[in-house]
Amino acid sequence: MFEPQPRKVLNVTLKDVIQRLEALREIEHTAFKDAVIEAFDEYDYEGEEEVTGFENWPDISAQGQHELHVKIDHEDAYEFSIHITGKDGLISVTEVL
Repeated sequence: MFEPQPRKVLNVTLKDVIQRLEALREIEHTAFKDAVIEAFDEYDYEGEEEVTGFENWPDISAQGQHELHVKIDHEDAYEFSIHITGKDGLISVTEVL
């Protein structure tokens, strides 16, 4: 008799992505982009998974506060505003909208 194999269901929500982004603390500025991409791991919008918006980022190696924007590469996907503080080459997320 045929027994169906259990399927792994991935239910990564916007809330999960926001929580992952908010948890980013003291990340080397050179690794921050990869950390943001990883925060979107297993999340998609209508089948699209590519994260975009990095080309519009300011120089985050500069100390101070910055506002960054990222989204899934889909015209209707939600755009995240990530507020960060950079100090001594380390980036910490202060707020995600």
